[in-house]
Amino acid sequence: MTQIVIKMKQKISQAVRKIIGSYPYLETYLSMGIINYRALAKYVSQEVKEEIGREANIQSIVTAIRRSSKGRYNVEKNKVLEILAKSEVSLRYDIVVLTLKKTFELPEKLEKINTRDYILIQGLETATIVTNQRDLGDFLYVFREEMVEKKENLASVIVKSPQEIAFTPGVIAYLAGLIAFEGINIIEMMSSYTETCFIVDEGEALKAVKVIRDEIKRIRGK
Repeated sequence: MTQIVIKMKQKISQAVRKIIGSYPYLETYLSMGIINYRALAKYVSQEVKEEIGREANIQSIVTAIRRSSKGRYNVEKNKVLEILAKSEVSLRYDIVVLTLKKTFELPEKLEKINTRDYILIQGLETATIVTNQRDLGDFLYVFREEMVEKKENLASVIVKSPQEIAFTPGVIAYLAGLIAFEGINIIEMMSSYTETCFIVDEGEALKAVKVIRDEIKRIRGK
């Protein structure tokens, strides 16, 4: 009987860690001690039930949340904050995002574009090109048959971080959480080694930069 109880507690703990990790910024609030454990336990109880395949006692979920918030989250958060303290943020306007139907001719048609100032992201059925307003005409002409959607008046918020970001989990999620928590819609998100790029509407670009800069300054001031 004892073994069954122990295994069930382990399942609940695993489920809680997975669920909490899926909510941006929640781990930060837990580490700060400003979350009501019981209220959070009730909120995620249905998800815990789905994860473990049966009802879980609220107090068991509360215990799992409390234990998790005292260990792994603080360690990981400290690593994330160390990286952000050494990061810099910049802004680039006149960004355009194009969504295309993915075809075998895509690489060949890209060779017809006179600029290499673009980023290509390929999915299973579509491809996304992030470029600038200046070269939009060329892309519209070459890909007039493949065009699915065009988004203009965008800006790129670029966070340059030290090399440690490449093997430290949670940094990009932390940044995305900061932006999302301010109600800013992230249209596209990309990362390349030490650079993380968030594409947002021009009207929200300065707000996005400010929230990231304010957080970096706050961390540096600790």
